[in-house]
Amino acid sequence: GWVRCPDTRVAMSRAMSAKFARAPACTSRPPPSRRAWRETRPETRHGASRVGNSRLPASNAISSTEYDTALLTAELESLVEETRVSGQGSNTHVVAFSGGVDSSLCAYLVFKAFGETEKDGGSETRKNKSKSSQSNVYAAIGVSPALPESQLVEARKVASSIGIQLKEVPTNEGSLPGYVENEGESCFYCKNTLYQTLRALASDAETEDESIDPAASTFLSFEKHIKTITLYNGTNLEDTADTSRVGLVSAANHSVASPLVHTPKARIRELAKLAGLPNWDLAAAPCLRSRLALGVQATSDTLFRVELAESAVRQLLKIKPNENMRVRVMDALGGADSDDSGSSNDGSSNDGFADGGTERNRLAVVELDAIHLSAVRKNKTIHENLVYQLSECGFVLKNVRGFKSGSVAKRG
Repeated sequence: GWVRCPDTRVAMSRAMSAKFARAPACTSRPPPSRRAWRETRPETRHGASRVGNSRLPASNAISSTEYDTALLTAELESLVEETRVSGQGSNTHVVAFSGGVDSSLCAYLVFKAFGETEKDGGSETRKNKSKSSQSNVYAAIGVSPALPESQLVEARKVASSIGIQLKEVPTNEGSLPGYVENEGESCFYCKNTLYQTLRALASDAETEDESIDPAASTFLSFEKHIKTITLYNGTNLEDTADTSRVGLVSAANHSVASPLVHTPKARIRELAKLAGLPNWDLAAAPCLRSRLALGVQATSDTLFRVELAESAVRQLLKIKPNENMRVRVMDALGGADSDDSGSSNDGSSNDGFADGGTERNRLAVVELDAIHLSAVRKNKTIHENLVYQLSECGFVLKNVRGFKSGSVAKRG
């Protein structure tokens, strides 16, 4: 062996020191935090991602939105199947239709269950068994002074989007004293008239059907046959808790089926959106009679003036279809309790109109969503125009207030 001399070791040490001195300086870093380490480590290991203490394949991960849609789809399909099962013994299926979101979704369910054309072995068939039943699945809307023309147009559009036939059926509830008096039972008389009319119409159609054997048209067979008619409505969960909806009593008397009776209103809108209904987000549009305070007679003239007034207000304030607005007609003393802030009778017309045999102006209250209410109260010109538009329709503006559904349905 050999022994390295001290001078050699010293020379090597000096050379190494000079090399490190020429190297670029390294910035010092603090040790990474635990959180930073978690964020920079690979998300997956062996094709899996950590979820809590479990491992799920990364390819199966879905967003909450996707899962909500899956739940809605399953619920919609379940409602269709429930409707099919409950009405499978009937030959004729008639939906009491208004064009609102509730009855529209009901019509969608009934049409999917009994009326939709489907492919079967390359040929189109109906879910219904008989050929005659192809025309026995339809929606029917009662046409009377209580139905605004705009709502009838909307009903036609929605029915067309569903694909269901729409029949426009004249009704005569206005000839009934109990309806005209409007003392809290008008809805009962209206619905009773509607269901009687729809059932009679369906019965006549079935009786005239060529598939019925005239020789078998005995009283018993006829009675058995007309029982195969099922009427449907769009009653929802909240409706059942509203004591002012006396029309539900009539629905029960006529054995009307309500596929959505356990479904909340908000959920109905979600389901209607999923079903592709064009009115899923539109504001509710009940009949014009619902604008009248108790005791204000529901004459055709009053209802017509309400329709004109609401059309004028909607145009003046540029109210969108999904925003709420009502022109409430009060009695001569103002009807239900109200806050008179922002009220004015200035500029109103003195021209009265016949109502219950008395010539007089009607006091009216306009109800608006918050954004429009604020605009009217803050702008004197807008308020004056509102007063003028109502006077042109025979009303004296008593007040402008926030929208409240059913605000004049009870005495307050």
